[in-house]
Amino acid sequence: MKANYELIIDNVMDLSHIDHVHGEIITTRGQLSPLVPQMRESEEAISARWEWQQTPAMLIFASFLPEPMAGARHFFDITWTPPANIQLSVGATQDDQALDLRGCIGQYDLHTCTPETANTTHYYFATRRNHRVEDADYNAMKIQAMHAAFENEDGPIIEAVQHEMGTTDFFGLNPVLMTNDVAPVKVRRRLKQLIQDDRRGA
Repeated sequence: MKANYELIIDNVMDLSHIDHVHGEIITTRGQLSPLVPQMRESEEAISARWEWQQTPAMLIFASFLPEPMAGARHFFDITWTPPANIQLSVGATQDDQALDLRGCIGQYDLHTCTPETANTTHYYFATRRNHRVEDADYNAMKIQAMHAAFENEDGPIIEAVQHEMGTTDFFGLNPVLMTNDVAPVKVRRRLKQLIQDDRRGA
């Protein structure tokens, strides 16, 4: 991608963009955007979690739930580990099961970035799911859909942001920050500190 790797991390750490960037298949019908994620921080990682309900369920899961057109409880759980690795879990359930991959129909994604230059990045992802796992045609469709989302939806916006910024100094632009920016901002600040420590030989 023609963008700094931190913009790619921003995109995955702030999922409020889903309803504005992506199509019907993963829309949250406006439920996610107003929510402030629950944050967890440790020395090794920064995590963000959203929980919400919508009717019908996200279309990537609806047909695998008992009542495809009924409401369902959902979750996103995202964990960043430095320098540029993100694990994302998402799932839905229509009963009182726990909101995790054991209790939900869901999938588990891994995203990682390798900077090539200050403004170009190699972006890799992998995905697994706990439903329809032996269907090769469905596998191919899922991979094609994920590629299309990154290449036709996320990618052009991220690259356009990089072009408009004209710099990799995000905080130097004095950005207006909103509550849904909490996760990517925490990651950027932690990463900045880690880079400074590394340069000092800490």
